[in-house]
Amino acid sequence: MPGPLLIAGANGMLGHALQAACLQRGRSFFAPIESEFDITSAQEVSRVVTSFAALHPDGALVNAAAYTNVERAEDDPETAFAVNRTGARLLAHAAARAGMPFVHISTDFVFDGTKTGPYTEDDVPNPLSVYGVSKLAGERVVLAANPRALIVRTAWVFGPYGTNFPTKILERAAGSIAITVVNDEVGSPTYTLDLAAGILDLLDAGARGIYHLAGSGSCTRDEMAREILRLARLEGVKVVPVPASSFPSKAPRPANSVLDCSKAAALGVVMPDWHDALARFVSSLS
Repeated sequence: MPGPLLIAGANGMLGHALQAACLQRGRSFFAPIESEFDITSAQEVSRVVTSFAALHPDGALVNAAAYTNVERAEDDPETAFAVNRTGARLLAHAAARAGMPFVHISTDFVFDGTKTGPYTEDDVPNPLSVYGVSKLAGERVVLAANPRALIVRTAWVFGPYGTNFPTKILERAAGSIAITVVNDEVGSPTYTLDLAAGILDLLDAGARGIYHLAGSGSCTRDEMAREILRLARLEGVKVVPVPASSFPSKAPRPANSVLDCSKAAALGVVMPDWHDALARFVSSLS
């Protein structure tokens, strides 16, 4: 039986999904709330990780905590870097000192989205936003602090316990006859429950270094919106495709967020198709 999991960011979408995946597999875990596990505090990180490691020498640490408000990060880079870089470094250091496997979650936003075709782990990052820069900085300090760490990049995440694209589409569709949705951004929708299971599988397979893990297949935002409405039996709501430039934002988004996940697949970790994942999520909302 794999060892227990210490989860940083337990209250987030992925944090909740990791707890659910552990429960499903009969794996024990410790998921302290943020007020008891502030990853930007060196003293608190050391206390929590050291205590956990003493009780569970076969345990592992997963960092699912992140500052993910892409727009707000442009105005508050200090907080974004405190969480996404400093917090990541403190956790990586603490796990290394404890001799504990460490998993850090990263993002497609480390890329600029100009590539034709899916991004591999070997492609050179070039983030467009403060959020992306802070997440790339997090990757680099993690590997410097803990060369045996596993970094999992993912994209277009949705699931329970948080605001995400499907729930936003359903909110906008309520009482509407038409909604406008971006048609020039492409990615691989990723269900948190599938992502959590995949992370555990990579961890248990002994994966180290950078791996991409996202839902199988890809689509544009407007294609995903149409599928969401179809699954919710709201086909009467028209999706009007528009370019991303129609939604002015402080933080640029990568136009191509598709991640090549063949490296994970080589270890037997393959994510379900995004259609299947979306169907399960939308069904869970009713």
